[in-house]
Amino acid sequence: MTEKFIGYFRLIDACAAPGCPLCRCLVAESRRYLEALLHEQVTDVDTRRRIRRSWGFCNWHTWMLADVAGSTFGAAIVYEDLLNRLLRRTAELRGQRSRPAGWLGNLRRRRKRAVLADLWTRRAACPGCVDAAATETRYLDTLLAFVDDEALRAAYALSDGLCAPHLVQAVEREHANVDALVTRTRQAWARLGRDLAAFVGKHDHRNRQPFTEAEAAACARALEMLAGARGVFGSVRGPAAPEAR
Repeated sequence: MTEKFIGYFRLIDACAAPGCPLCRCLVAESRRYLEALLHEQVTDVDTRRRIRRSWGFCNWHTWMLADVAGSTFGAAIVYEDLLNRLLRRTAELRGQRSRPAGWLGNLRRRRKRAVLADLWTRRAACPGCVDAAATETRYLDTLLAFVDDEALRAAYALSDGLCAPHLVQAVEREHANVDALVTRTRQAWARLGRDLAAFVGKHDHRNRQPFTEAEAAACARALEMLAGARGVFGSVRGPAAPEAR
């Protein structure tokens, strides 16, 4: 990648906002994706087919969709279809309370419940997440390719740096510029650490110094640095892992 494109300039702009600049870009791109879908693709056959295969959007993109200006009509068209499909899939799961169904009826219902659970487990990935994953890769490649670019370097130096999940992804790409990115990200994290320490320290009852703007926002910034922006990485649920030592 040697040529700059719109993502490069959006990345520079994102560095001026608090938090992980890549998360900022990802949230903005997801909103643009949903806006285009709702305003231009609601009746597109392939788009509707992808949404059906995923049983709608993930939690993050569903609630982001609800915040899109003028989204109600388009969302209603999509979700009327999804709700009707859900009603059909669950129609035969109700127990017969009027009279015992017998062991055969119970067995059939158990099988139908197992089929429903299997369909849910094997549903396709959220279309918004598929688009976000490709967007995420483009932005990571842009950041790594232009890490020494004068404008991007200056903007990144003033940012909070990448969040931990995105830095890990950048490291995994094994790009030649990754060491420089890690160094500059650690510098940003160290600056955040000083703000956080000052915020904690100024809670001493003997302190008379007011919080700076950076210190007051330090806790929220630290949350994002460890976990990424709200909703971006979702929730991983499963058996509890052994406690790390």
